[in-house]
Amino acid sequence: MEQSTTVRAETVEKAVKIALTKLNITRDEAQINVISEGKKGLFGFGKQDAIVEVSANQKIDISTLETVMDEPTIEVTKPEVTVQSEAVEEDSLVEEDVVVPVEMIEVAEQEATAETVEQPTTAETKTESETEIDLAAKHELVARYLEDVIRAYGAESTIEVENKRNQLIFNIQTEKSGLIIGKHGKIINALQVLAQVKVHQYDRRRQSIILNIGDYRDRRATVLEQIAERTAKEVLRTKQSVVLDPLPSYERKQIHAYLSKVDHIETHSEGRDPNRYLVVEYKA
Repeated sequence: MEQSTTVRAETVEKAVKIALTKLNITRDEAQINVISEGKKGLFGFGKQDAIVEVSANQKIDISTLETVMDEPTIEVTKPEVTVQSEAVEEDSLVEEDVVVPVEMIEVAEQEATAETVEQPTTAETKTESETEIDLAAKHELVARYLEDVIRAYGAESTIEVENKRNQLIFNIQTEKSGLIIGKHGKIINALQVLAQVKVHQYDRRRQSIILNIGDYRDRRATVLEQIAERTAKEVLRTKQSVVLDPLPSYERKQIHAYLSKVDHIETHSEGRDPNRYLVVEYKA
């Protein structure tokens, strides 16, 4: 029978109930360790589930009690599943009290649903070069749209579009980079979702849509690599799983790509966006 389990749920109480049911024990028969009480978040961002570790109390057979008492006591400390937070400082210019404009994303998604992509008729079939020119023009329209959104948010900006292989990069130039990046990159990530929605209305090619300000994405990639490296060391040391904070999909992919090169490490994602997170596990 399973002796311990780690469970994530919306609340500590719910996680405990799930764990007790899974172990088929009562609360009196369990040792409960609250790893994280979770966070409610703001407008759906920053929400984190509660995490508890529940173990069944060890039962000692009375017939072996004397033998157990005669043996020297060895204290065994079981490593806990930890929630890895981003302890690396990212940007001293980041605004601390900026609220993520979730409504912007909702509006963009509604527009994406309402608008239809015009398909050219046989007579209107265009050459590949003409199509590329049309797409480039529409990419510029998306850039102007993002400039309008940023202006409404309180900052002036100029956006240049760079098409690099399977990446479409919108480079933002502004004097208020901290405002647009937001705490832990939440604002620029929300704007990136807007850009993805707008571009995919007419451009169905598989490509990454990236918003960048200066060298922010490069610095962010360095932070993610440090998180991955630190997490790998922790998992290899304790042989216990580590749960990372929720991250956007492309950042989870960056960490996964880094850890895929590390022996005895496996990763997978759990949860739903925007609270989907990466679990790093030990593989024997």
